Amino acid sequence: MARTVYFAITCLLSVVLSFFELGGHLVAANPGRPSILPGRNCTINEHPDVSDLAGASYVPHVRAARLPSGRTYRYVHYSPHGPEKLTVLFLHGFPSSAYDWRRQFAYFAALGYGVLAPDLLGYGGTDKPADVGAYTLKTQAREIVELLDCAGVGMVMSVGHDLGSPLLSRIATYYPTRSTKYVFLDIGYVAPPLGLTAAGIAALNAQTLATEGYEPSGYWSFFNETGAGLVLDTHDEAVHNRIFAPERGGYDPALNHYRALYRDLNLQDENVIPKSATNLTKPVLLLTAAKDPVGTPARAERSTRPYAPDLWVQEIDSGHFLMLEKADEVNKAIKEFFENE
Repeated sequence: MARTVYFAITCLLSVVLSFFELGGHLVAANPGRPSILPGRNCTINEHPDVSDLAGASYVPHVRAARLPSGRTYRYVHYSPHGPEKLTVLFLHGFPSSAYDWRRQFAYFAALGYGVLAPDLLGYGGTDKPADVGAYTLKTQAREIVELLDCAGVGMVMSVGHDLGSPLLSRIATYYPTRSTKYVFLDIGYVAPPLGLTAAGIAALNAQTLATEGYEPSGYWSFFNETGAGLVLDTHDEAVHNRIFAPERGGYDPALNHYRALYRDLNLQDENVIPKSATNLTKPVLLLTAAKDPVGTPARAERSTRPYAPDLWVQEIDSGHFLMLEKADEVNKAIKEFFENE
């Protein structure tokens, strides 16, 4: 999950707008002046800093919202065409940002769907708190729902990749009525209670070392260490460093996702989740990556199938970042799943 991404530069048709539609409200573009939306208890900045997104065609759709929690999230937002189309919520993983979904934005927008893709906490243009406790899954799930409310988005169809999958899992746990369908890419559903702790990771590594000859999550203990972010800051590719540039916070804030899991900071929240909230009650699509040695298809399906009575599984001949490597195939699979009644 922590391998370096070699980002491809995609040329899509830029849409230049003088007015931007936000959740059904037409708001005049006014650089530098955030909009306070009545009744939503949040503030939207229509022109946030996008200097790390130079050349990205979706820049006109980038916003930033200050949420009731006090956090600011930067996000990509396309409004749906007509009331019959829902918005697709995209949750990225590590080491990423909403930029990882760039090959999905125009595709699903052209089909009439709305799109909402945040830079998650610690990434991109979103706040980067140093406190590891800010990165618990319950806190992040609440803030994503606050962001949906702020953007005027109701029901969604939710998609998660990599560490976005555990977050999507807890959005399903805590807000089961908010999504109509779930899509997990590469990493499957993570049922409560979490096993992504120091003890759980050690057990997984020991098991796979004995049966498969390698430790798929051996890097977790390194990511937990103080100074791990600085090591990554000094050993990465040029394009990736634009997103994780040291002056933008570097990698260390994003590593707090791993630290919160590894240090079992979710324990108190997980222990009070009732067993009745374990199963996914909506249709689920699991897209596995045949060439990923970390999130293998077998592990992804094993973690998902017992909890998803209505499960679709499709294996993509791809590495870890299948939504980039095999964008057309992934988009087609998700489209067909969304359209299936």
